[in-house]
Amino acid sequence: MGIQERKEREKKRRRDQILTAAIELIEHQGFEKTTMDEIAERAELSKGTLYLYFNDKATLHQAIKKRGLEHLYEKFLQIIKQDLPGAELVKQMVYTFLKVITQNATFTKSMALFEHLNETKPAEDSIAQDCKTIEDELFMLMVRAIQIGCQDGSITSTEPPKIMALNIHFQLSGLLQFYLSGSRKNIYKVLNENDLTIQTLMEQFLQTHFN
Repeated sequence: MGIQERKEREKKRRRDQILTAAIELIEHQGFEKTTMDEIAERAELSKGTLYLYFNDKATLHQAIKKRGLEHLYEKFLQIIKQDLPGAELVKQMVYTFLKVITQNATFTKSMALFEHLNETKPAEDSIAQDCKTIEDELFMLMVRAIQIGCQDGSITSTEPPKIMALNIHFQLSGLLQFYLSGSRKNIYKVLNENDLTIQTLMEQFLQTHFN
């Protein structure tokens, strides 16, 4: 192994070390209360070293989102490779997204913070661009699953695949906002009154559009 390769591996190891420390702290005490000093201490690095990898908390939040998106992309890629009807591929992608946002609170929160930062000050750094690229690739994997469904007859909608994928995107964005909402009591009340859960509600949506 060459010197440059060793340096790159060490750089990646430290970035992962910092992200892991940040996620552990954030899951325990929240984004707002977690400081860069605490993250550096948890990662067993100096604050100066921390700032070599991440300029500020906003950049760190973007990196957490990127890690989550990469995980989601790998899951979607595994799904699209399966020999299944397109409608089933779409359903598995939706359920995978639902599982990720319900079981990874830090990633879910970072997605919302990332979007808020982009609204106030569009990000131009490489991490933000990487996130945008992965999001576009996730969207195209969904489009591909819908195209497969249109070809094999498991999806019969007359809407173009990209419009259908956009419709699903809006549904999933709504789910994300729901899990970030501070007040869910009224929503759960309606669900309970109709003997529904979030997953069964999504199943009804998918059955309506993809059967």
